[in-house]
Amino acid sequence: MKRFCLILLATALLAGCARGPKLDPIVQAYYRDSLASLTARCEKVLAAAYMAENLLGERDDLPGWEGYPVQLWEYHTGEDIYLHAPKRGLVYMLNPSPEQLAKWVVNAVFDATGELDPAKIEQTCSFIQWQSGAQFPVSGVVYEDMYTAGFYEPYVFKDGVTVYVADSTYLTRDKHPTDEMLEYYLSLKNDQLKPNTGRYARISSTTREMYYAAGGTADVGHSDDGQRSQAWLGEVCRLYREAWNSDRNFLIYAWAKANL
Repeated sequence: MKRFCLILLATALLAGCARGPKLDPIVQAYYRDSLASLTARCEKVLAAAYMAENLLGERDDLPGWEGYPVQLWEYHTGEDIYLHAPKRGLVYMLNPSPEQLAKWVVNAVFDATGELDPAKIEQTCSFIQWQSGAQFPVSGVVYEDMYTAGFYEPYVFKDGVTVYVADSTYLTRDKHPTDEMLEYYLSLKNDQLKPNTGRYARISSTTREMYYAAGGTADVGHSDDGQRSQAWLGEVCRLYREAWNSDRNFLIYAWAKANL
């Protein structure tokens, strides 16, 4: 009876066809009957992708991302309270389609909890929308005003993780990067970075500890200061590329396992 009820709950949210031979029957029913509804919800998530403003081009030969349709976007913040003008950003991104995101969410919730609770599906969608708008920055600058409203601080990203530039020539004390700096951030290599990276991986702010708890085996360090190994970049890159051609995203699953 519980299994039957779960299938009925599933049919209220998704429509489409299952891809891949190893899906649970409950997830298959979810795909078959209601994929369109969750895809529409994920369109709203992606509508928060504020960096997808002006598409400058697409390439499939970006080092480390060969074969993937990485897009270069130009965008502008709101008026910065100190600059008294918008700030310009440049970023390479590999954002999912709404349907791809829907499948990632469904499988992450089911794999983490063993059921398809609509409240937990919505919790996951809402968190991703709030945290990242489902934007995956491959490289470039991401502006955020999370500490002071209207002050858009630049954060440099590589492989979906915040990184720290080693060459002080390309840092700015007033946090208003020049066009030259923006171009430099697009092509950073690991040896141009400080040894430690940020804690969180896009698109669901997955930590190294969540990764380990979900079964991750690569040695990527820990979230403590001084232990945030650059190996995290390579592993996040690998997992996201793997997810791109799959109905599952291990990084979202790891977040769901830790938080649902």
